[in-house]
Amino acid sequence: MSIGMSQQQKADFDEKGFIVLEDFLTKEELNRLLAAIDEVAEEVREVQGLGPDDPFAVRNALSRHEAFLDLIDHPRILPLVVDAIGWNIQIRTTHLDYRPPYPESVQPGTLGVGDGADQEVGYRNLSWHPDLASDSLFMGPSLDGRLPFMEIKVFYVLSDLSESQSGNLWMVPGSHLRSPNELRENGRQVDPSQAMELRLKPGAAVVWRTAVWHCVGPNLSDRTRKIMHVGYHYRWLRPTDYISQDPALIERSSPIRKQLLGALASGGDPLGEDSALHPSSQYWLTKNNDDVPLRAWAAQRGVGREGFFTAL
Repeated sequence: MSIGMSQQQKADFDEKGFIVLEDFLTKEELNRLLAAIDEVAEEVREVQGLGPDDPFAVRNALSRHEAFLDLIDHPRILPLVVDAIGWNIQIRTTHLDYRPPYPESVQPGTLGVGDGADQEVGYRNLSWHPDLASDSLFMGPSLDGRLPFMEIKVFYVLSDLSESQSGNLWMVPGSHLRSPNELRENGRQVDPSQAMELRLKPGAAVVWRTAVWHCVGPNLSDRTRKIMHVGYHYRWLRPTDYISQDPALIERSSPIRKQLLGALASGGDPLGEDSALHPSSQYWLTKNNDDVPLRAWAAQRGVGREGFFTAL
């Protein structure tokens, strides 16, 4: 049983590795997020000494503005997230990407290969890749070489990406079922017939498995690419954006938001009741259900242990 996804969305998520939600954000939500980006962009430029046409990215963006924070437990996205990966989750990353049009002097390389001047001057994520698949992370056992299911992201489109070469996200549908070694052995090149450019209007969202091979195309349009990614993974994995969030932020958060921010909603000892003699991570083996309020939240909506589909 699902609480957010239709049967077709379930099939697409398992087979293709992603679902597209057109017109997901309301006009008011979109305008609030765009205003927040402009506010944060001004701060970033001042701190980093950037010009108006310089690209930048901000990690742990949820800590920079309330509008970004509100995305992590958005009431219409959270059911889809729990359907996709379950209730025992937290935020791994919140990533704001601001990418103005390429200067005329910067020529892009081959799509997905990262062999152009744009890569050389610092534009990132231009090569085909799955997330969490670097050599240092993916050296242990796996299932037939494939990445285990560890994470999903929600990709929020905040500027117009409906035309080609606007800094669009490209994906290879179904590639989460393939080995990252195949991509490495092919020199990070993908048959063009297998690649899909997501051409989306402002306000769209994409729920996707980050094991899907993906890359960012060049922005040769006359518009700045403005997007947000919110990544969710299991609570026993370590996040990349933070060790622990600001205590003041945790204190003013709801129990569900506390869980997503990587805190114990109960306020208990992270190593359990007998931490001196028998430490036991409450992220690894949760004994207090108050620490995972998403569990009861999901149960109230009809999703039990078998309610999630987490196939590789």
